[in-house]
Amino acid sequence: MAEVKVIIGANFGDEGKGLMSDYFAAEAVAQGVKALVVCSNGGAQRGHTVVTPRGERHVFHHFGSGTLAGADTWLPRYYILNPIMFMDEYEELIRIETRAGYALKRGAEGIRVYLDPDSPVTTPYDMIVNQIIEQQRGDARHGSCGVGIWETLIRNGKTLGEMCDLTDAELIKYLTCTCKEYMYDRLRALGVEDIPKEWRDIIEDEGLARNYIQDFRLMVNLCEIADISVMNYYDRIIFENGQGLLLDRCRKEYGCNTTPSNTGIRNPAELIREYMHVRRDAAETRHGSRDIMDVEVCYVTRTYLTRHGAGRFDEECDKADINPDMVDLTNVPNPYQGTIRYGKLEERALLRRVREDFDSERFPEECEAHMSIALTHLNEYDCLLNKEADYISDGETREKIRCIKA
Repeated sequence: MAEVKVIIGANFGDEGKGLMSDYFAAEAVAQGVKALVVCSNGGAQRGHTVVTPRGERHVFHHFGSGTLAGADTWLPRYYILNPIMFMDEYEELIRIETRAGYALKRGAEGIRVYLDPDSPVTTPYDMIVNQIIEQQRGDARHGSCGVGIWETLIRNGKTLGEMCDLTDAELIKYLTCTCKEYMYDRLRALGVEDIPKEWRDIIEDEGLARNYIQDFRLMVNLCEIADISVMNYYDRIIFENGQGLLLDRCRKEYGCNTTPSNTGIRNPAELIREYMHVRRDAAETRHGSRDIMDVEVCYVTRTYLTRHGAGRFDEECDKADINPDMVDLTNVPNPYQGTIRYGKLEERALLRRVREDFDSERFPEECEAHMSIALTHLNEYDCLLNKEADYISDGETREKIRCIKA
């Protein structure tokens, strides 16, 4: 029976999704099972931290958080590719490989990364619009990460597959004519008539497009183009969502301080439905029966709340009210999101929203779906939710996770 794990953040993000992905991937690899991590929403703004038992630490953006445990990665059409940030992360993972012996390379001997041809692709001009606008907003900034997620979707440009079909000369034209001109129009529409000189110098640098094309070609060369059928080759599939339920695009009570993607069960359920259609046809052709898939939807939460950037945060409190001595090495202050904010976790509200999000009827009839709760950061703060949790963790590594409900 095929196994699926769906990892969903229960709050505003930063709950421990990377930790749980690493845990489920390592569990599969230890059993000799091939594991695939599917990054089922968002893009390079996700930052999922993994600390290995050897002490290596990495914040994952484009690669699934099961990479260092030996899992492969698929980035489906719901994921927004960023070639610049992909190559930066690849180089960092290569340095980890050098230090700790991980095999991150293309081919049968190493970790594989698959890209969906229908995925949207961020350009440097999307990132520039995003960052200029956030700077202009000042104290009224939205709390964006500055990597062009919203701008990529609004521009609605060429997909990965379409860009792969272009020559370098055609890519240069696409970037410097279509995308760059769109950038100017977009900035004017947003009320920016006078672009700061430091940005004009970057925009007019001829190397900007050339360097981006180099990163784009390298990214494509390091990865493989694959659609939903790639899931056929794996026995454990881990859907690793980004952000959290309270940042879902449909959470209207948080205004513009959300994310342009579905952060709950919707995207994984849709991909599973598509996959089961492919699997169903193959199974009936092969032996006339249908396989059953076990689907565990794991909602992850810290023992307290965190939130990046601006926006409504009813539960907010001082860090000292949680734990004045805790240190977050991932969520350091930055120009776009400021300093991470803290809040008290209201257990009943959390249980209500995860139960509202979980809907077994979203899955096809061949799926046996059930939900679980993972509670992390118990070493920093305690809460009543540990009575409801299926997994608890009091540390940074997968070895600190305990499954307490069989």
